[in-house]
Amino acid sequence: MPVFKDEARGTFYVKTYYTDYTGAKKQKLKRGFKLQRDAKEWEREFITKQAAQPSMPFKTLSDLYLEDKQAHTKKITYETKKNRINTWILPYFNTQPINEISAPDIRKWQATLKESKNANNEPLSAGYMQNLVMELSSIFNFAVRFYGLAVNPCHIAGNTVGKKTRSLNFWTKEEFDKFIDTFEKSSPYYVAFLMLYYCGMRIGELEALTAADVDLDTNTITINKTYHLINGQGIVTTPKTQKANRTIIIPPFLSAVIREYEKRIYGLEADMRLFTASHSTYARQMEDHTKQAGIKRIRLHDIRHSHASLLIEMGFSALLVSERLGHENVSTTLNIYSHLFPSKQIEVAERLEKLCADNTYL
Repeated sequence: MPVFKDEARGTFYVKTYYTDYTGAKKQKLKRGFKLQRDAKEWEREFITKQAAQPSMPFKTLSDLYLEDKQAHTKKITYETKKNRINTWILPYFNTQPINEISAPDIRKWQATLKESKNANNEPLSAGYMQNLVMELSSIFNFAVRFYGLAVNPCHIAGNTVGKKTRSLNFWTKEEFDKFIDTFEKSSPYYVAFLMLYYCGMRIGELEALTAADVDLDTNTITINKTYHLINGQGIVTTPKTQKANRTIIIPPFLSAVIREYEKRIYGLEADMRLFTASHSTYARQMEDHTKQAGIKRIRLHDIRHSHASLLIEMGFSALLVSERLGHENVSTTLNIYSHLFPSKQIEVAERLEKLCADNTYL
């Protein structure tokens, strides 16, 4: 039996030998179990993970999947996946062997999602349910790729929960001006919302900005990090994607506003964050001042969409919009904003007609 009593500490420990995926024999030592049965349970799960056969319980597979994601994705991505799995997926499949989970089982699970309520006692949105369906499919793809599962049952089951409906809400410049006029110009929120609207940055990128990132002499802002609140702890990480690392050129009037704002920050150092309010605080400020302005309600992230729509209305190309927003590629920009770009079909036909006016094709 690989479970032993640590007489000096009054606890139990596991000492077991196993063969890893390379065929090498190794030893595993785990201490600190208060109860012998807890040590035995840990040892059983550990051995199961090392064996990792298609007959393993779904819980074991989800643990392996999350371990992999923790090693290869950003912390915020890992925490999001962990929350989705532990809340909506693991309780349903839990101890079922993964090779016995069928397409009908997946469809029954999807049916439970349609009847479920979130923390606010509201039905889950189609977009969120689609994210859960995709997450479960990713787990089974992981099993197919690394642990010998023959087929992903999600591919057979399909999606019965519906798909995201992409709706794009934004403010026109006139609406934004009504909104921003409700703030005192000395308010930090006045400066923050001006920067969000005229730079198109994400709220996390704004929250991560330090004085060193803003060069008021060259009218540039360098974005190379983002701020997240994870499990109640503020964490600064690299941006969402590689292309999100960018330098934004800002209009001189915005530089002047920022300069006055920096003068009001006592003891400002280069590495100090310029905006320290929480995401929820910005959201509340936005909601309160939207009501004061008497304009339509949009989300905090929709200010980014408002910046994009402003650039498009001004005639800038999709490539320029993509670079300014920090999208990974221009196709992302077109997928989101293609309907905002004016159609040039009639203009193309008229210019082709003019080009060929002197030619005889008839």
